[in-house]
Amino acid sequence: MHGIPGLCGVLAVLLAGHVLNAGAQEAAGDAPPLQVGFARADITPPVGSQIPGGFNKNISTGVRDPLWVEAAVFVNGSTALAVVGVDTLMVPDDVVAEARREAERLSGIPAAHILIAASHTHSGGPAVDCLGSERDPAYCRTLAQQVARAVAEARRNAVPARVGAGLGHEDSVSFNRRFRMKDGSVRTHPGRMNPDIVEPEGPMDPDVAVIAVESAQGELLGCIVNHALHATVVGGTEFSPDWPGYMRQTIRGGVGRDIGVVFLNGACGDVTQVDNRNPRAPEFGEAWGRRIGTILGAEALKVLARMEYSADAPLAVAVETLRLPIRDLGGSDEELVARETPASGLGASQHETYLREAAMVRAMKAVSTTVPVEVQAIRIGSAAIVTNPAEFFCALGLAIKAESPWQPTLVAELANGYVGYVPTAEAFAGGYEVRTARSSFLDPVAGEEIVAASHRVLRRLNTD
Repeated sequence: MHGIPGLCGVLAVLLAGHVLNAGAQEAAGDAPPLQVGFARADITPPVGSQIPGGFNKNISTGVRDPLWVEAAVFVNGSTALAVVGVDTLMVPDDVVAEARREAERLSGIPAAHILIAASHTHSGGPAVDCLGSERDPAYCRTLAQQVARAVAEARRNAVPARVGAGLGHEDSVSFNRRFRMKDGSVRTHPGRMNPDIVEPEGPMDPDVAVIAVESAQGELLGCIVNHALHATVVGGTEFSPDWPGYMRQTIRGGVGRDIGVVFLNGACGDVTQVDNRNPRAPEFGEAWGRRIGTILGAEALKVLARMEYSADAPLAVAVETLRLPIRDLGGSDEELVARETPASGLGASQHETYLREAAMVRAMKAVSTTVPVEVQAIRIGSAAIVTNPAEFFCALGLAIKAESPWQPTLVAELANGYVGYVPTAEAFAGGYEVRTARSSFLDPVAGEEIVAASHRVLRRLNTD
């Protein structure tokens, strides 16, 4: 990956000046109790492996850019925690469990204090069974091992540090992909400039939240960045982190150093890069992925340039595991598929695929009518991260932020497991995301339950 000389050079000067000034604010020898470290590990699969994320098998033919695990470890007194971003579509529950066990063994950080979140790149490795794709068990083992190694290395790299948090705003690259139509229906991606579009069915979230870390000497060590947007831009048959990779490139180029950059995707279950009400050319391909990553990376750099740091950064972790019901599947798979099939737009076809998926969900429900859903909250100074393992709808993420006592609050979806789409209850009126499959099977109450649990664990960060 290559930097962006003009923008990056100016921002590097600004950030360097900020770092030197910040370092002068603390007396020499006044070592803060907080320690933080960053590390990364390569998780690029062999060429010829599957790329999951579509209705059909997609066999890789090359590597556009490597895939990475990026880890940050925070230690303050008796509390240690890790925040890990992974360039993958999803991270299944068993991979999370194995990675946590091994990371705890190698680093001493409690498994429950380790956050593992997928970037949701649709150009990643074969980690999940999803629609037309099958997981590769060997790759899943490698993924778990590399997560653990990155956490352990980040723990070894930890040095006395200060932390800051800030919030940027970028509303030009993310759009809700579900629309209310003139006939009263709701459709996902109904077609660019469709004259029957009335309005978007849901919002987008412009927040670009950043938690940043500098050393006791004022040197920027790394950051955590959160924004809600599907990583469905680059496409093709080559592995790629998609736009989050270009975002990391932009941040590193802007600061002029190879710092750690952990990306956590926000509540983007219904948020896309496609502006369906704009007649421009489709927003796909490497150039558009670079454009989005550069724009969001530049916004993160603006937040970093204004950052104020403190060694007074309490850490806390709170976790709650829900048992959420699998939805009513009706009388037969045929009835279910007929009822849920949209008239047009994404998910309007693939009849046989959905019949097969409905049967698999019915088999899941025969084993257990509920599934475990972990909601984890992490406090880092004045900021908090709260997670769920879903493709979480944007309105639900905004509802969590609206009642959170922490500023900023980073909502991280597809974290610590995978339970498919979780739409709002109202969204079950139609569209692709509610079609029953291994990618969408929870009851409509799931969204409100996760929001309520998120508020509970966020409040507990004051006391746990």
